[in-house]
Amino acid sequence: MKATFQKLDNGLTVISDPMEVGSVSIGVWINAGSSKENKNQCGIAHMLEHMAFKGTENRSSETIVREIEDVGGDINAYTSKEVTAYYLKVLYEHKELGIDILSDIVKNSIFPKHEIEREKSVIISEIGQSFDSPDDRVFENFTSTAFRGQSIGRPILGTKKTISAFERKDLKSFCMSHYAPENIVVVCSGRVEHQKFFENVKERFAGFKHNYKPIKLKSEWFSGFCGEDRDLKQTQLVFGIEGFKNIDNDRYSFQALSIILGGGMSSRLFQEIREKRGICYSIFSFAQMQSSTGYFGFYAGTYPENVQELLETSINELNKLKNTITEAEVLKAKAQIRSSFMMGQENNSSRSEYLAKTMIIFGHLKTTKEVLMEIENISKNSLKNTIERLLFCAKPVLSVIGKNSSYYKMLDINSLFKY
Repeated sequence: MKATFQKLDNGLTVISDPMEVGSVSIGVWINAGSSKENKNQCGIAHMLEHMAFKGTENRSSETIVREIEDVGGDINAYTSKEVTAYYLKVLYEHKELGIDILSDIVKNSIFPKHEIEREKSVIISEIGQSFDSPDDRVFENFTSTAFRGQSIGRPILGTKKTISAFERKDLKSFCMSHYAPENIVVVCSGRVEHQKFFENVKERFAGFKHNYKPIKLKSEWFSGFCGEDRDLKQTQLVFGIEGFKNIDNDRYSFQALSIILGGGMSSRLFQEIREKRGICYSIFSFAQMQSSTGYFGFYAGTYPENVQELLETSINELNKLKNTITEAEVLKAKAQIRSSFMMGQENNSSRSEYLAKTMIIFGHLKTTKEVLMEIENISKNSLKNTIERLLFCAKPVLSVIGKNSSYYKMLDINSLFKY
């Protein structure tokens, strides 16, 4: 059995993904996250996601969740830089209820004024909670420095100022601009028959049209430093350089480099920084890819007196990737990427998300065979080419939170790179 996709006349994409399980995972993915916001809209995509559960033309906020929970299911949502997702999981006999509720909150949310005011307080509290978590905040500062003045660099949650200013008309305007059928993928993974599911979605989204104007995102990477003084026991830091877009031919080699550098306890960073030197508890690398850009780097938390040694040693490990990757490391990285993909294919919630994002990114579905072949093509040569592309004229960004953070601005990070 394989996934099938089909478009409605209004442009909405429907994907059915049969699995031999007793449940269905159904989701609506909208190709609109915080990166589609202008400066004054910062945080509105996330707030709109919250407000979708606050009542529709047909259901109260309590009814929305109660109908799903009364049949033993669960429902949730999230907002990222690139997408907003509404999803639920129920037993297969309740899949029509699932589609009905998801279509209702996407199409018919009414954004009650009293709920807007209440939710502003909730989100402002969420922003405060994020600020109180330096290991989250240091990443926010990293992206805002690398993409200064751009939507992709602004916080998904928004700011107290922007959230406080939103009105019902602002939410409706963003919804009308982006929650359009051409911008939506509906997926069902589990015990599903394609034609019945397609007709079900077609019935509920019939006549659904919005004033949609595609936005092609562009981004510009800036080198820089961001220091935030906090009276913390440990200094939090994120270091990174510009990476690749999510359609890049070297995307799997890009992921493999991150695994080799700092993906797990056997990785180079973990072994050198924690196991041999004992100068940190947590350290890992990341390879983030999006439609307009990407970034590659590492995070660590350590005592202030160890920051310089940690940075210099970690960047040296990054430089060494160019000429020292072993065949064993290639095989390990491929095995981890392959197993992560295959294990995800065993879970209908993971599969539905994977299929939706694949459709949004590539405009078509990729078979398991195609993906595994792309992973298998990772080699020492492809990794060498990828690291050369990353390090060539790299513009580093360093984000630090801790005591006397401004001191680290004086470190000549650029001189540590070997192009």
